[in-house]
Formats: sequence, C-alpha cells, structure tokens
Amino acid sequence: MATVQQRAELVTRCLEHLHASGEEAVVSLLSEKQKPRVAWDTAPTGKPHVGYFVPLTKLIDFLRAGLEVVVYYGDVYAFLVNYVHPMEQVAHRTAYYKFLVSAILDALGVPSSAVRHVQESSLANTKDWFIDLQKMSAAMTQQDARDTMEEVARTDRLSPMLCAIQQTLSEPYLDLDIQFGGVDQRYLFLHAEKFLPVIGYRKRLHLMSPLIDGLDGQKMSSSKPADTKIEFLDDAETVERKISGAACPDRDLAGNGILCLLRHVLLPVSRLWLERTQGKAYLNEGEGEGVSPGDRRPFVSEDAPGDAIFSVPAADGSGQRHFSSYEHLEESFLEQKISPAGLKAATAAALNRLLEPIRRNYQANEEWQRIEKLAYP
Repeated sequence: MATVQQRAELVTRCLEHLHASGEEAVVSLLSEKQKPRVAWDTAPTGKPHVGYFVPLTKLIDFLRAGLEVVVYYGDVYAFLVNYVHPMEQVAHRTAYYKFLVSAILDALGVPSSAVRHVQESSLANTKDWFIDLQKMSAAMTQQDARDTMEEVARTDRLSPMLCAIQQTLSEPYLDLDIQFGGVDQRYLFLHAEKFLPVIGYRKRLHLMSPLIDGLDGQKMSSSKPADTKIEFLDDAETVERKISGAACPDRDLAGNGILCLLRHVLLPVSRLWLERTQGKAYLNEGEGEGVSPGDRRPFVSEDAPGDAIFSVPAADGSGQRHFSSYEHLEESFLEQKISPAGLKAATAAALNRLLEPIRRNYQANEEWQRIEKLAYP
C-alpha cells in the first residue's frame, strides 16, 4: 500500500511549471479522495509522433498512484480547430488515435482496458452541454478566446474560437479532479480556471507535461518535415536514419534533439520498466499483465548495475557506461565520456525496441490499416 506522499510523488514527478501550491493541492486531493479522476485530452488531427510517449508514460504514474485515468478524444474540438477536414475524416482519425493509443499503452506494459476511453462527441452533443456553451460564450469576449492558443489568435474563422469552451466543459462533464496536458495547454487551463466558476462549476487541478523538441532541436510538430520527428510506425531502418541525422552537437545542450528524446521519452520509460521489475507498481496491481509479448526491460547492457536505466558505449572504447539518471548522462556527455555517435546508436536501438510492439500490432490489425487510409489519404 502506498502512502499519500508516495502517491503524490508519482503524480507530480516529471511535470512542468508545478509550484509548491500545486504539490500541496495534489497532496490535499489524495488525502481527501481515494480515487481521483484525471483526464488527458488529445485532439485527433495530424498523425501523432513519438512525443506522445511523454503524456502516455505519465498516465502509468497516475495509475500507480491509484487515480482513475481517462483518455479523452476531442473529436468535436479537432473538427472545429482543423476545419478544412470534413467530419467524416475526423471520425476516421479518432478511430486511428484509439488504435494507436491502445497500442502504445500495450507497448509500455499496460492494457488499454486500464484506462477509460471517452469521445468528446458522446458528451458535447447534448442539451445540457449546449446550454453551458451558450452561458460561457455570453461570459467571454473574443479576446478571451484568442488568448488561449495560437490557432485562435491568428484565425478569422469562428469555429476555432469555440475550442476553449469545448475543452473547458470537458472538466465538469467528465467529473474530473485533474486535467492533464502539455505545457502548450497552459492558457486553455487558465481559461478553465477563470470561466468554470462563472457558470457555476468548481475549479479543477491542472498538471502539465513537457513538450519535446524535434530531431532538429526545434519544437516538434506534426506539420513539420518527416525527418524532424519519429512517427510510431516508422520502420527500424527509418528510425536509425532519422536518429543518425538528428542534431546532437558535441558538448552542446542547446538544440540537441537526441538529449531531449532521452530525457523526456526513453529514460522515463526505462525507469518505469525498472520500477516494475522491482515491484514498485504501487496501486496499479497486475501492471505488465494482459499485454502482448515484448522486451520491457530497462535500456541497459547485460553488465549494467541494478539501478541503471540507460547504457551508452564509452567514447574511449572501454565498454559501456551506465546511467541511473538523465543528469548523470548529460554530465558525461558534456565531459566527452560518451560521444554523439555512441549516444545516437544507443538511442536508435532503444527507440526501435520500444516501437517494435506497436509496429507488430499495426501489421496484425487489418481494421487499423484500413482506417489509416481513410484518416490520412
């Protein structure tokens, strides 16, 4: 049985912009409620890239802390913000996202059934929701909507200006205690904190995960060239080629796409797997069961010590260097104890091992393949 403090540490680790007041609010919530509900929202627009590992890995922390986890597919939001695509195509993209999210969770070692999957349209197309949308619209200015995200700030269309209301209303209609998203959701979360009380609902807690840079060391985006990001269904050779060409300047942390990928994706996954082997799944009993076969050991060589989560060939050719934290790896990189070439090789090998179950899942699923052609023709 995990203590409240242990549960709070699981909930709050690896988050961005979490201040002491936020940590205290998490402790208070866990003290008052045995199974708080948290949702991660995703809008089914472009094809997801491996940056999605960041929030989906975090969902396992929430499960271990005893939270009820909801994956919320914002299909109405996706149509409103990406209005050039018809509703029918958004529906296919929603199905694609569901297949992919389930496969990612399986690859991480958690069955899809461990979380609740909810589609926005199942809630938003109701009388009560529409009434609340009208109430919030009447309470807002156009600038309130424009302040929430870049797509709204620069558009002359009406539909994207409704997106903030759509996401905000998901909180009471899902009966959430926590909404979780990337740091790019910050102003949407502030919108919810401001306007939910105006129409009679309580504020919820908001937690944010980091966003990872692309392989070019710049912000990763689904709209950027393919070689700047790894997609979940990239084959092993493509992953190796992209990693080989990624930005990893020697002794330079700025604009280093490889270090960013290690810090926010591969090392957190490896740590989760190590903890699972140590029996530290806490309240997520049965973690690792009911999933497809796969190598879910930490990304380390056979001679690694028990606390290691990543191994990289030493720059001097003396064998492997083993790391139990990102900070230790970064320090060794700056001291040239590991080279960019060695780091890239270890990164490509680890990433391919992580992606392999997802690729197998896709190849075995004819319906997923059919949906992909309709979602992304």
